[in-house]
Amino acid sequence: MAHQLKATGKTLEERVIKKATSMYGEHIPFEALSAEQQNSVYASIVESAGRSNSAVNQRMGTLSRVGKGLLFLSIAISIREVYNADDKLNEAGRQTFIMGSGLAGGWAGGAAAGLVCGPGAPVCVIVDGFIGGALAAWGAGNLWS
Repeated sequence: MAHQLKATGKTLEERVIKKATSMYGEHIPFEALSAEQQNSVYASIVESAGRSNSAVNQRMGTLSRVGKGLLFLSIAISIREVYNADDKLNEAGRQTFIMGSGLAGGWAGGAAAGLVCGPGAPVCVIVDGFIGGALAAWGAGNLWS
């Protein structure tokens, strides 16, 4: 079963109703609960908000390993480009410029996505960071040529 991040979160009222129903049953509305029971419902909501989603954690771990692999691949390609170049110093500068631009573009794309994406931010930041990094590196490579 594929887990997806929610595009929008539940309202506090929806959470209260769901948690109160799971704790005290459908036959007792939240308003009919004692102050202590209502506080228990709120405390349970706050506690559950601190729990992580294991499917998301696993996915992020996988993406982290993929990212490290892509970084290693990028460095290997840069080294090969410098090794095969006639003007090694110029090519080393070009590769450094491309790598730096890619890192800066990835950071900027991820930061912008974090401000805009809301609840889908983890996936959105990764995708936009990758796109920002790729576009910046591509632009830097064409600019240096």
